[in-house]
Amino acid sequence: MTTDARTAAPPGADGHEHRVAAVADQVGRQLRALHAFKAQVARGQDEVERAMHVVLYVLADAGPLRVSALAERLGTDPSTTSRQTAELVKRDLLRKLPDPADRRASLLDVTATGHEVVAAFKQRRHEHLARAVEDFTDAELDDFTALLSRFADGLERARTDGARPTGPLQEDA
Repeated sequence: MTTDARTAAPPGADGHEHRVAAVADQVGRQLRALHAFKAQVARGQDEVERAMHVVLYVLADAGPLRVSALAERLGTDPSTTSRQTAELVKRDLLRKLPDPADRRASLLDVTATGHEVVAAFKQRRHEHLARAVEDFTDAELDDFTALLSRFADGLERARTDGARPTGPLQEDA
């Protein structure tokens, strides 16, 4: 592996730290590419509509949730999530259901219209991603998917664990 200014490890870094620095550089590159990709897929929608699609995606996959649980999954403030979901309820993309665990609370669920919106958006995303991986073999796609899944699990763990570094990256006290 060659290094350049983009993947140079911090001074005094060992092999593992260098590899983590390279991962960090590639994650940044992927985030920029994904941001541009999401903008292309969502062309014609404003920022608010793109943010609301994320809410629809999560609820379509997770099923009915309270606003607080949804905000936690999104990593957003409950008041922001509440505003977004209120707009989605007005647009008949979400509906409120009584929470069987606490009748004073409500759950948010995706309506049939909301599921249609999610399906159309996922279809556009699938078409764009198919072009991005068209030269991957089936085995490469399987490996890539497995590694992405492990990485996403690790990111989720890091987020919920307070993102404290552990192991070789931890500085000596």
